[in-house]
Amino acid sequence: MSHVDLDLVTVILAGFVDGLNPCAIAVLLVFVSATLLAVGATMEGAVADRRRALFRGGAVYIAGMFVTYLLIGLGLMGFAGGLREGHVGTKIFAVVAIAWSLLALQEALLPELGERLHMPPMLHDSAQRWVHRASLPGLFVAGSLIGLCTVPCSGSVYIAVLALLSSRNDLAEALAYLVVYDLAFVVPLVLLLGAAATPVAMRSLARWQLHSRASLKLALGLVTAFVSLAALAAVG
Repeated sequence: MSHVDLDLVTVILAGFVDGLNPCAIAVLLVFVSATLLAVGATMEGAVADRRRALFRGGAVYIAGMFVTYLLIGLGLMGFAGGLREGHVGTKIFAVVAIAWSLLALQEALLPELGERLHMPPMLHDSAQRWVHRASLPGLFVAGSLIGLCTVPCSGSVYIAVLALLSSRNDLAEALAYLVVYDLAFVVPLVLLLGAAATPVAMRSLARWQLHSRASLKLALGLVTAFVSLAALAAVG
């Protein structure tokens, strides 16, 4: 691979950073807890049976989020693919991602200025209604809606990575990288699901994301800017 290629380590780290962004973590903490409580409240019997039911519900929620994020990525890559002449699609994505990264950096370094990146209230409220239905289809829909919510809030890294992937000539390799990225994105949620059985760990995670918001936003902005500039370098 050339020096401007996106390697596997970069994809994994970028996806994990995207999944660790404050908007996603705050929502995941709330919705994973709500999901587990809702599913657990419908169960009777042994603790082990209830725990299996909780993890099954959480896994469906994660699947909804993963599928939605992957479909968004495929759609945007298709859009960029239609503008391959002069790598116009790649350049559009990179410029949008750089602008997005500046907003994240502003929020991290100068939070008193400008607007905060946030989730659309309508989608957030709709997801909350679905999660409280405590059914597996409802949890899948809730996860899908949260996947949509996190894009306007913190999708800058995703757009930057898509810019770089859309510059590649090997479509199969680009799609493989996209899947790896989306798997890395849901890893924090998987870890939260694993920690759900221990309330102490959940409380520690909640405190950590609250006190680390500025640092996470700073990391998000810097990673986005780096990948975006690499995408522009890749297409000259």
